Amino acid sequence: MATKNEGTNDKAAPLRNVRVANVGSGWASRVAAMLLAEQGADVIEIVRPGRAAHPCDPLLDRGKRLLEADLGNAATKAQLVALLADGDIVLENMRPGAAARLGVDHASVDRHGKLVYVSLPGFAEGDEHQQHAAWEGGINAAAGVYTDIPPLVPLIGGDPVYSAIPMASAYGGILGALTASLGLFHRQRCGRGQRFEVPLADAVMSAMALLIIRIEGQPHRYNFPPLDDTMMHTVFPMLRDLREHLTDQHIATITGYLKSRAMPGLNFYECADGRILFICAMDHVYQTRAFLQTVGVYDRVIAEGMIADNPYSESGAGNNIYNGGELSPQWRKRLLELVSASIRTRSGKEWETLLRQANVPATVVQTDAEWLAEPRLTEAGITADLDDPVVGPARMPGRFVSIESAALHTPPLRPRKKAEDIKWLNAPIAPAPSGEPVVVAGPAAGRTLAEHGADVIRIDPPAPQAGPRNTMWFGVEVNQGKRAVILDLKTESGREALACLVRKTDVVLHNFLDRSARSLGIAHEQLAAVNPDIISCQISAWGGSEGGAYKDDPAFDPVLQAASGIMARYGQPDKPALHGIASCVDYMTGYCATLGIAQALFARERGDGGSHVRTSLAMGAQLVQFPFMTRHAKSEQDIPSGQQARGDGCEQSLYKLLDGWAFVGCRPGDGYKLAEAIGAATVSLHAIGERLQALSLAQLRERLASVPGAGAIAVQTLAQLRDKHTVDETSAGSDTMPNGSFRLRRGAHPSGYPTTLPLATWIRPALSAVTALQPAPAPGTHTLEVLRAAGCTEAQIDDLVRNGVAQTGWKLLHRYLPY
Repeated sequence: MATKNEGTNDKAAPLRNVRVANVGSGWASRVAAMLLAEQGADVIEIVRPGRAAHPCDPLLDRGKRLLEADLGNAATKAQLVALLADGDIVLENMRPGAAARLGVDHASVDRHGKLVYVSLPGFAEGDEHQQHAAWEGGINAAAGVYTDIPPLVPLIGGDPVYSAIPMASAYGGILGALTASLGLFHRQRCGRGQRFEVPLADAVMSAMALLIIRIEGQPHRYNFPPLDDTMMHTVFPMLRDLREHLTDQHIATITGYLKSRAMPGLNFYECADGRILFICAMDHVYQTRAFLQTVGVYDRVIAEGMIADNPYSESGAGNNIYNGGELSPQWRKRLLELVSASIRTRSGKEWETLLRQANVPATVVQTDAEWLAEPRLTEAGITADLDDPVVGPARMPGRFVSIESAALHTPPLRPRKKAEDIKWLNAPIAPAPSGEPVVVAGPAAGRTLAEHGADVIRIDPPAPQAGPRNTMWFGVEVNQGKRAVILDLKTESGREALACLVRKTDVVLHNFLDRSARSLGIAHEQLAAVNPDIISCQISAWGGSEGGAYKDDPAFDPVLQAASGIMARYGQPDKPALHGIASCVDYMTGYCATLGIAQALFARERGDGGSHVRTSLAMGAQLVQFPFMTRHAKSEQDIPSGQQARGDGCEQSLYKLLDGWAFVGCRPGDGYKLAEAIGAATVSLHAIGERLQALSLAQLRERLASVPGAGAIAVQTLAQLRDKHTVDETSAGSDTMPNGSFRLRRGAHPSGYPTTLPLATWIRPALSAVTALQPAPAPGTHTLEVLRAAGCTEAQIDDLVRNGVAQTGWKLLHRYLPY
């Protein structure tokens, strides 16, 4: 194996002796079980006889004991029910009613009130889609994946675009594991288990928040792509209405116009060797300048009349390099021309090296095969080699989350093996009640902690480097429920004030690279010196379990999309396509961090002390596309790709019906049944598609009633979902779980703009509460009250404020969302 484990044999696994059973056959519960096995849980996965093999099995099954069992056999079922009743966690990923019919539902197996039972249905209880077959593609279709992630469809409409990335299973899997870990921690404190529901459709929505939010009347600098309000709200809606009349030439003209509006710091460039370079250095006071200096155009454009004002400037002159969305057409064209010409003078890898050395987020666009073949990723533990008992040597992702301390260490990766009998390996763990945590956190994962009762404090620097799109606009979503403090951690007095906070804190979460964390006093060893029981969590861009050559390189979600094969698959290697904003990698990585924190809290609760949790965007990028992240003797597969993709063969595909588009799915090999049911001449995409154009969704569902396991779910846009599922914050029950999937709340906001945001419906506990979050406050809103609560005297606080170490607002920020 590629990962190093010297000196860790005497350390305990964070989830040692935790008993986990997965009775679901879907990908989501298999992902969740894999993530629990990764931290040392004893995981038994029930495998139905004859389960079809998939190339990703060595990844999903690693660390587990596989038990082939026929639940139709009475004696086997009795043994299995007894096994589940003595477990700690049960994961269930079946069709509605199936678990109860088989006798493995929560009511049947939770005999002692101690079981953490996580159900992962396609849609929430009471949803209109609940009784329809919830294939991966159908869930994604119902959650806006095929209409709002494609670059062009949200602007000009048109046919939906299929994505091979299993958003429902990937996000359902990580949230299933997180839910199980939170439930285990809750049980360890109060002594009670409970049932949770994690609907996969809502899990998808947890990643789509930045696409579905609506800020009414927001300044047009936040439009994406960067269009003025007339184009965004008048011209393009007209084009959507006329979509069926637009020719290929019209679409090409529109595409060319949008490319001319691209932000130079967030763009694709062709290199001398024909490779495509992706840059993500937008509106950042250091990275934008370093990018333009490295490619040799900074001095020239400044001499020609551009300026390097701060990103929060509202001058409106259109020549500020730190406000890429507001550049005038002339300056945008000039900058794109100069940068493009410069980048065409070197190879892609040369530019990648030069830009990363300058701390500019950049990468050559790669395929997943190139990613998995990179030896430095294996050296870093981002990828790993494992000897699988079925397929032999296999390359796959390394540990998605690493947890380390003097007492703990995430164990080495282990290959799957058959369960010899139906019993657990170890004695059960003993829950014990305790108090409640208070958490200090940094980036997006903190929102999830806040949803589950944590007191989350966000600490910002006195002068932001990133522009308002990243800090304020994104923050409308990810900074909900957090108190906001401004503190200069580059000063001695600022670090002393932080130490006061840390002494009363359970968790510190940050996304700084090692060198920056140490300079700010938030490296794990520095925090542990203040509070030995602290749990610190670091989210890096490129870090693996062993660090690695790239661990100090900066990056954002789109950079890892480009590097890991996502963009090349969603488009083509020479025409890559962005797979959404933050909905692909960012949220996945945030949930990985929260998962590690929950597992570390559980370990500390049973006496293992504080620990250091690490994950990275590189790991999140692999988890979201897990079906394609293995290479071995039997890993070859045909993966749908490109912006013309409609599905994975005629049995799982998007089809145009008489009354709109729908995703139609049936069991493997049942294509002939589907064709017979609808009267198609042959079992082919063309024949089935042609016949379906004459049927409405209701008519199709009537025909599919004769085909077991077949289903059709209408394609929905995020705008449709927002209109259908939004309630006003003044309405009774607006902050409670809905009967069915999805809920959004519209209400007042500190920005001054009415805002619509999704409610956290993706984790639904039977007993414990999910907190409805307060709107994201402006930076520094709570500085003084937090310092007082930390034990600082009024004289100390006055001194911090007088010296600019502590502030109640950013001097550059004249309004919540700058114009």
